[in-house]
Amino acid sequence: MIKVVFKSFAKETTLISKEDEAAKLLQDNLRDDVLLYPDVKGSIYIMTNIRIFGQKRNDLDLVIMGFFENLVMRNVKFRDADTIEKLRVKSFICNIEIKSHPASKVVHEGTDYFVFYSGVRHNASRQCFEAKFSLRNHLVDQLGVNPYICDVLWFNGLSRSDLFQMRGRVQDNALHSCFNFKDLIEVILLQAPVSRDNVDDFRLDLFSNGKDAYQNIVKLFTEERKPKGLTKLKFEMISRKDTGVDRLLLGVGNMLTVITGRAGTGKTIQLLQLAFRLAGGEKANRCLLLTYNHALVSDIQRLIDYTPIPSKVDGRTVSIKTIHSFFHSLMKEFGIKGVERLSPTEPEYEVLYERLIQDLYSFVVEECRKEDVETLKDMTETFIDWDYLLIDEGQDFSDIEKKILFKIYGPQRLIVADGLDQFIRNGLRQEWDNGVEENLLQRPSPMILERRQKANLVTFVNAFAKLVGLEWSVRPNGNLPGGEIKILPNFRKSTFDALQDNCLRNGCENYDILILEPPTQVSIDMRGNRYFSKADLYKDQAIPLFDGINMQNRTTYPTKDQCRVYQYDSCRGLEGWCVVCADFDELVKYKMKYMKGENTLGLDREKAKERSVCLWLLMPLTRPIDTLIITLTDKDSAIGKILKQLADTYHDFVEWNF
Repeated sequence: MIKVVFKSFAKETTLISKEDEAAKLLQDNLRDDVLLYPDVKGSIYIMTNIRIFGQKRNDLDLVIMGFFENLVMRNVKFRDADTIEKLRVKSFICNIEIKSHPASKVVHEGTDYFVFYSGVRHNASRQCFEAKFSLRNHLVDQLGVNPYICDVLWFNGLSRSDLFQMRGRVQDNALHSCFNFKDLIEVILLQAPVSRDNVDDFRLDLFSNGKDAYQNIVKLFTEERKPKGLTKLKFEMISRKDTGVDRLLLGVGNMLTVITGRAGTGKTIQLLQLAFRLAGGEKANRCLLLTYNHALVSDIQRLIDYTPIPSKVDGRTVSIKTIHSFFHSLMKEFGIKGVERLSPTEPEYEVLYERLIQDLYSFVVEECRKEDVETLKDMTETFIDWDYLLIDEGQDFSDIEKKILFKIYGPQRLIVADGLDQFIRNGLRQEWDNGVEENLLQRPSPMILERRQKANLVTFVNAFAKLVGLEWSVRPNGNLPGGEIKILPNFRKSTFDALQDNCLRNGCENYDILILEPPTQVSIDMRGNRYFSKADLYKDQAIPLFDGINMQNRTTYPTKDQCRVYQYDSCRGLEGWCVVCADFDELVKYKMKYMKGENTLGLDREKAKERSVCLWLLMPLTRPIDTLIITLTDKDSAIGKILKQLADTYHDFVEWNF
């Protein structure tokens, strides 16, 4: 007997999802079909609304998989209209993309199917293909299994004759509304390899690891994954009611919203709170969060992936991109010449970006009418038509980038987080309210209460800033007492073990240990790929490590319980329960060598450079919540002497271990 099991992972709601409705129909049909094989043992799992992690497509409509003993099917269509007289079906797995559009909203062109949402055309075949590879990568990452996955487009708004009229006699991966088990197997045979047992016998077996792999996949998808540690804390923070957020929401959509505050005061969390409120419930908006930092994009994407908000391209969502990749997509949509050469791997990337962004500005701001922009937003397929843009580190935006966004989206659709006294990349702070009428601007009082770091760490950072001559002060949070700093000659396995024990005691995970390294600890392999020089050493010492320095991990996040290592330059916006600032003096030497001092205070060039470097150092020092580890290769360096003075002053919570 073949069991047909349906499992939905949709979050509780008053409405049944279209995926669940379709899956229940499929379950009924398959239960009727498998009655034709009463002596066969096995199961078919139909799973809907699956959320996977760390992949390009994180929401899957439907996954169907089966495993059987002694299932033989007769006269099954094969490629090129051939027929297999006898097919032994052992196992299969398919990702199914469900489209409920009527025939009037489905187009077949070449080998692809396109569907329309509110008049905007989307490539359904591409969506299906991307989801298949996201599923495959997820299974390899989580289980180390790599079954042959097929992709199927299920048009459950089309009849068999509708589909035939679109594609004629050509076979492809599309199925009509009431397909049966044999139809599904025939679509699988168009894609999957089959083996031949003898002249007449063919075998379909897509699980090379056998039944164990099949059962492990079922277990993977049926076990709920819950956030832990800081991820859980952030999830709770963005989910809870907040009167400040409620007040801001009254003006969002009618006014430009600018949130200001120093590092650690909660600007990014407030952006996320606003985004989830705007995307959730009846509002159902499409919100895009923009930031400069790839590592922060990965960190926030990991948080988003735990939430019930879908990440589909054709509905309400909270998504995140780097600012450069977003403007890259705008350049492509507006047909800017030369954009095909814009790649982060190009040596002259920044120069080319600046030229192309100027071309985009000239076309959009100076030439396009507002109605032209709206028409393009309605026609675009790469989804630049967002309801709201939420901008992190807004002080870094150029005038050109700001004016482009004002023209395309309007100031009232923008929510900006502006970091007071935080390091600025181009030396010129962006003033978002310039050119905006007072009645079209809401700017709440600056956020001054520390929401990230424990009080001792805040005291340490404030004292460091004062000692190096910076006007910087954040008010310690009385609800976050404690915190410690340790200054060491190196980072050892015993130090990691102590940090790991700290995390376990406080309900955190390895992910909440953040290690920051200077450029001197970056190696380059023969292919030009950058990676952490000590990655193998850490692995040999059983330190679970996600190498965020490795270029291959640039756009992903750890999906296993690993601590993170990044270069200092990637730490902006990140945080950890425990943070290791490794070879801190090497970082200072590097910054003193390559940074340009902005002479805005009448200082000589060297003093201006020192000030810029010290301001930059506040960034890594404000990353930890509970514990800061600083290692020094030379305790007698200038920065070493400053840290020794702080250790002597605050010896009750700062350890100097030399």
